[in-house]
Amino acid sequence: MNEPRYTGKATDFYLASDSIAEIVNLAIDLRRPILVEGEPGCGKTMLAYSIAAEKKLGAVVKIPVKSTSRAQDLLYRMNALRRLQDAQNPQNTRAQHVHPYLSLGPLGAAINGRKRCVVLIDEVDKADIDFPNDLLDVLDRFTFQIDDLPEEEEQQCLRERGFGRTIEGNSDAPPIVVITSNREKRLPEPFLRRCLYVRVKFPESADELLDIVRMNTGLAPEELGDAVLVAAVEAFLRVRRLAVGNTQKPPSTSELIDWVQILHWSGETPESINQDANRPPHWGVLFKTMADLDGYESLSRPQARPA
Repeated sequence: MNEPRYTGKATDFYLASDSIAEIVNLAIDLRRPILVEGEPGCGKTMLAYSIAAEKKLGAVVKIPVKSTSRAQDLLYRMNALRRLQDAQNPQNTRAQHVHPYLSLGPLGAAINGRKRCVVLIDEVDKADIDFPNDLLDVLDRFTFQIDDLPEEEEQQCLRERGFGRTIEGNSDAPPIVVITSNREKRLPEPFLRRCLYVRVKFPESADELLDIVRMNTGLAPEELGDAVLVAAVEAFLRVRRLAVGNTQKPPSTSELIDWVQILHWSGETPESINQDANRPPHWGVLFKTMADLDGYESLSRPQARPA
């Protein structure tokens, strides 16, 4: 399929490096999932939205993964409880069939669709280890079987529900699958071999952070003065450098964006932001747990000089 290459620089909310853009294009060419890892809050999910926006593929199909998630639920669902309830009514003949109680899951619907889309499987590492393994063949071939659908009901299901026992994706334009992980647990080797890997690193450069904040705060340039923004980013980097290695979750870009908005709303100035090098105004919003708050407070406390 001849389509424009992804650049990672065509949207006003996300900037991808050239190396990430190259991996995205290779994954699309090879029809492989993109596994995106990085610390929480560094913009992993935004890569999927950037791909969809730049390639004009419509809304992202987002699938949040939970500890109870099953791979089959992403493909199709069987409402056995509703069928059991209907069967209690002797006048309801619907329960004699299976297909009225079948529906495609979000990944199954994306595969069955004729138009290419982006599927985001978010935080795959939250699920049981069987979850990624059970998706291997589906993500490899973009086809799967609905074994719960009896053969004698297939034609009726096709007419009424738009799918049969075998779901086969559009070979010319299969879904672009982006899978994120916070590395809470190690993913199976066979699953890793099927994916192309992207690591989203925290942007240590102040200029990169300035661009990210300008894109994502929702504030007009005239509302957010450059002097305040530069002071905020420099203060944030001081906080983060002290926090890295000393806190469970050092502040990342998502916390920076929220913090800058708070600084704007509270009318802070470069002088007030820099008044205390390691404890700028509202620094507590940069941390997400009591342990990290307490830990940073202790670290950043001015040390008394010996008499």
